[in-house]
Amino acid sequence: MKMQLYSKTKAGKWAAILTIFFIALMAIKLSALAMLIRLPLPTPILAVIGVIGFILGIISIVKNKDRSVLTLLAILIGLLIILWTAAEIAYPH
Repeated sequence: MKMQLYSKTKAGKWAAILTIFFIALMAIKLSALAMLIRLPLPTPILAVIGVIGFILGIISIVKNKDRSVLTLLAILIGLLIILWTAAEIAYPH
């Protein structure tokens, strides 16, 4: 089975788009560019975008047997967000 970069399914495409959107917005939020742009980028809203990408990636893999690289990246990033949130709740600082 050949692995593709892009997904052919609608859920896989949306998972990839939301994950790339999450990564781009987090990069802007963490850079010095955020002070110049002054965009309100609350981290919980960005995390929800990443988790929605995760859910769509899971749906794409389970329902449509999608195995594209960007769909798998969406699942990996979504798992990271979920584990980070669980760790913040379990061990607040």
